[in-house]
Amino acid sequence: METNKIRAVVAVLATTFFWGLSFSSTKVLLTSLTAIQIAFFRLILASAVLGLVFFMSRSGRVSRSDLPRMLAGGVFGIFLYFILENNGLRFTTAGTGSLIIATIPVLNVLAGVFFFREKNSWAGWVGVTLSFLGAWLLIRSGSGGALSLADMRGNLLVFGAACSWVVFTRINEPLMQKYNSLTINLYQSVAGMALLGLFIAPAGVNTAQFTGNVLFNLAYLGIFCSAVAYFLYLYALKTLGSSAITCFLNLVPVFGVLGGAVILKEALGTGQILGGLVVITGVTLVTMAGKPADKPKTIQATTEV
Repeated sequence: METNKIRAVVAVLATTFFWGLSFSSTKVLLTSLTAIQIAFFRLILASAVLGLVFFMSRSGRVSRSDLPRMLAGGVFGIFLYFILENNGLRFTTAGTGSLIIATIPVLNVLAGVFFFREKNSWAGWVGVTLSFLGAWLLIRSGSGGALSLADMRGNLLVFGAACSWVVFTRINEPLMQKYNSLTINLYQSVAGMALLGLFIAPAGVNTAQFTGNVLFNLAYLGIFCSAVAYFLYLYALKTLGSSAITCFLNLVPVFGVLGGAVILKEALGTGQILGGLVVITGVTLVTMAGKPADKPKTIQATTEV
């Protein structure tokens, strides 16, 4: 294997590792901060790093006509996504949450079929069916088999976050044809941070909450998961291509489950194990089947956490 490809594989493996452990890190922070606070302070760090790179690279600014779409992307992919995911993780395990988020590529295919008249292969439909069967098993596994909304709220909130990310991906499709990923990421992160700040400001911030453990996990989410992993991902994408890298992204829930088990001592039930295997199998089939209008720059926006 060529040296560049080896480096790219290492880069994408590091990316999936960072993103997989982000669920456990968020669970740790939820013992000290609210879901909104975690998202807000994470985005402050991420925006600072992305902003520095943006100005150093002298990237162009976004035209005024595209600002509404940029804002919409920030609403769905940053503001709503983190509120739903972080609140969902209050009531479900890190491992289960990561596996539910893994259904995003499948949800994106369904959105294409039903709303954008895209076609899907038979293998893709098998993958869609398996993924939803696995998601159903996962959602039920966290509720002891009960079907009440109260018991399933955590899993349903995380599933809502996955749906929000699909909307975000579709909103960004036209923008990806005009701007680089750094520009879009920075603008939308700042937009999401500003919206979250409106909810943070009235209540204020208690500085006593920022213990060493809290600062460590915020730094991990903001710097490693939202900034470092982002650059490693783009490096790997350029070298390996979108089809190969999307297969690697199926490792995110694997690291998510392992992180929950090792770091948080989360028990893995039979339903979680079976559901996770079914989800990963389904997502792999969808990924290998691909999409007729497979846009490389669209695929790269399907699994950030």
